Amino acid sequence: MAISEQALKFKQESMQRGQPIPGQSLTNSPDEKYQWEKSPEFTNPRETMLYVFETLTVPETTANILLSISNGVSVIDIASITLYSGFLEGKWNPDLMTMLMEPTMYMIMALAEKAGIDYQLEAGDNDRPEEMSGEKSIKVLQEGVNELDKIRKQAVERVNPQSVPSDVREIIEEKTIEPSILERIEKEKPTSLLGKGE
Repeated sequence: MAISEQALKFKQESMQRGQPIPGQSLTNSPDEKYQWEKSPEFTNPRETMLYVFETLTVPETTANILLSISNGVSVIDIASITLYSGFLEGKWNPDLMTMLMEPTMYMIMALAEKAGIDYQLEAGDNDRPEEMSGEKSIKVLQEGVNELDKIRKQAVERVNPQSVPSDVREIIEEKTIEPSILERIEKEKPTSLLGKGE
């Protein structure tokens, strides 16, 4: 099987940038495991929370976190990066990482509040819909109703009897409709002793 020049060029550029060759991880020796393939360093959630808190309160780390929050990075993104990095380093397994998400978010929020920085939990939390006055909202609703009326009228104009097959039209014409159960029925006068007396 011949390899095209384009494929060779792609592989060379990938190797120059330091990217792994596709399938390279499958050729690693079983003795040279990645950190996350080994037993995790932490298994106790409480001890792990304390470790994460100590990591977040290192002055340089705290400064970077607060700078990121002030630049609009959401709390959940910072917590995700922190915990995923710990997973890659073999500090905890994916299950414990998931359990640590909420406490880590609270820690980051507390740091931001202590520094007096407004934060957003998720990206786009500050993108709230514009509040409208009563008159403006009535106008917008009326425009919507008018558009729906236009669409309804167009749909009625497009109804074509020819779109229904002739055998179906015959069945519809032959169909008799029984009186509706909602029609008023003459009530018989009650004959029981418990009936309404006159």
